Amino acid sequence: MNEYTDQISGYFNQVPMWPLVLLAVAIVFSGIYELFHRRQRAHAIDDFRSAILSTLSGLYPEPTNWPKSIDTYLCARLPVMQEIIDDFKPTVRQESLPAYNRDWDNYYQFCRAEITDDKCTAAELNPGTEPDPKKKFHTLVSNLLRHAN
Repeated sequence: MNEYTDQISGYFNQVPMWPLVLLAVAIVFSGIYELFHRRQRAHAIDDFRSAILSTLSGLYPEPTNWPKSIDTYLCARLPVMQEIIDDFKPTVRQESLPAYNRDWDNYYQFCRAEITDDKCTAAELNPGTEPDPKKKFHTLVSNLLRHAN
């Protein structure tokens, strides 16, 4: 065992130390960067989640305060939602970006063209025969929020 340690110590006596010091500094800086990046991502996730929940309060997660003229109500909030989505987009992992964009497009299309008070009323009066816009809305918002995990 002694001859192995002698061989290793002899190697370090022959090799200049500056490459090893440079490697150690690079490893330390990459560790610090990783910690900073994780903290920044966690903060962005918290901000994203709280911004969406505050913008859609009363509608999500439980529709406790479903307003009249829901299409107008949701369309009025689309610019705020667009800003929230755009602010969070750099935080989304590259492989999840197409799904994130697709989920946003689905939500946007739903708010612009698919949800109306008539459809909500019809779904409440004929459960099971009419698709429930409240459930679809819940699913679309949940799909957006799943990117904040």
